[in-house]
Parts: sequence; structure tokens; C-alpha cells
Amino acid sequence: MLAADTNVWARALLEDDKAQAAKAKAALAQARSAGGIFVPLLVLAELSWVLRSRWEREKVIDTLDGMLRTRGVQVESPALARKSLDAARSGTAGFADHLIAEISFAAGANEILTFDKAFARQPRVRRLH
Repeated sequence: MLAADTNVWARALLEDDKAQAAKAKAALAQARSAGGIFVPLLVLAELSWVLRSRWEREKVIDTLDGMLRTRGVQVESPALARKSLDAARSGTAGFADHLIAEISFAAGANEILTFDKAFARQPRVRRLH
């Protein structure tokens, strides 16, 4: 199994550099068919930020959701990733915020502190003023 850095996924998905996009797509396809490709939660968070700078929120969520469903792609803690995607789809906070919350709660945190107004609307998230 291989893993790919965020920039490889970003090039493949954004296709903003044709040469790198072709290399990234070929490498990811080869990895999926030859033992799979592992995606750390950190890569999902970073990728959501990169994609959000170019795409609408719904397209970003749909793309990340597609990664979770792709044969040969193994996401770290898929249940946490799924819960974060579902929360991002139905809420106002972004995927990365929900991922922070889900990881923290799974580790035993009772509450999340933030300055982010949208994120603070979520249960067990408190905004600092």
C-alpha cells in the first residue's frame, strides 16, 4: 500500500497543471490497483482547504465523499471521516472543522474551543469572545 501527499491528490483533482495532473492520476490509479492507497485524515483536511479555495462547498464534500467510496482507497478512520462529511454536508462549518471535532470527541474531549462563528453553532463547540 502507498500513501500520497495532499499535493498529489490536489493536482489530480484540480488539473491546474496538466503535466503534474497526468502524473498524479496515473500514480494514483496504479497505486489503487496494486495494493491500494492510504489517505491520512490530515490529507483529507488539507485537501478540503485546497479544493475549497477553488470549488464550491458542495463539490468539495462530494469529491471527498467519492474518495471514501473509491475501490482501492483506504481512508484513516473511515467512520470519523464519514461523520465529518455528513456533518459538513448538513451544517455551516467546514469539513476540516467537523473533522477536528470528531477526532477530538473520539479521543475523549468534551468540548471544542474556537473563534469561528459558524463552527461554534455546532453542539459541544464553544466560541471564545
